[in-house]
Amino acid sequence: MNLFRYYLRDVREGIKRNSTAAIATILLIFISLSITGSVLLMKTGLDSLTNFLSSQVKIKIFVDSSINTQEIAQILKSKSFTQKITIETKEETLNRLQQFFQGKSYLFDSFKNSNLPDTILLDLKDKNQIDTVAEGLKSIKGITDVIYAQQYANTIISWSSKTNQYGIIILALMITSALLTVNVAMHLGLYQRQKEIKVKLLLGAKTSHVRNQILFEGFLLGFIGSILASLTIYILYQYVLYQIQVRFYYIFNFSIQYINLIMLSLISCGGVIGVLGSYVATRKMLKNG
Repeated sequence: MNLFRYYLRDVREGIKRNSTAAIATILLIFISLSITGSVLLMKTGLDSLTNFLSSQVKIKIFVDSSINTQEIAQILKSKSFTQKITIETKEETLNRLQQFFQGKSYLFDSFKNSNLPDTILLDLKDKNQIDTVAEGLKSIKGITDVIYAQQYANTIISWSSKTNQYGIIILALMITSALLTVNVAMHLGLYQRQKEIKVKLLLGAKTSHVRNQILFEGFLLGFIGSILASLTIYILYQYVLYQIQVRFYYIFNFSIQYINLIMLSLISCGGVIGVLGSYVATRKMLKNG
């Protein structure tokens, strides 16, 4: 217990002597780990959205206004891939969209006078056929456009892939910067305490004892930065992601267990970054000392 208090007192004195570098270290670790946690949450959200879109089996078909929608629907009903056909006329579409134009009737009137086509909602028996069926529908005369959720899923998968690639590079740079900052902060602290450290060693203190003090200081700086990052992730979940999940519960699932796991991982990473940066700083100097 006395040894732990001694470590704490020494760390407090070290941070006071080198407060600017200590604050910079904490901030950089905080920023690095906050970005890390945010990227992990964003990837989880994109994965949930991709899975939801991929599970959809509906295709929305826009029919040329000069073509009889019922005839197109009858043709589609006879196809083996068809599970269900639903026709949505221009009037039904306008009634559904009217809620989005509340207080802006002039916009709705211009939209109402547009050449809005009838649409057919096609439910497929097998979602694995959706790409093939959609491509085939585009070649049918009278069909002006074909929209289905899985094509957006492919776009999101592409975004997710790029996020992973660039995210890893950015995170690697941020963590490397945090390690270097810890290293520099510890180096400055060691230079300022050179005489003190030499006196301790001359009085019989072990090199490992002095090194442990510096490692503990680095750990504490990393721990403080990671705690701040974990709190940021929790606030992001509580006030943003949870609200999104409540509204779109059928798409997103940010479980509190997963959030806790991310927070614990960030705290562990902060401590490791602090210890590693401190160890590199102490290895050469104490060896020479």
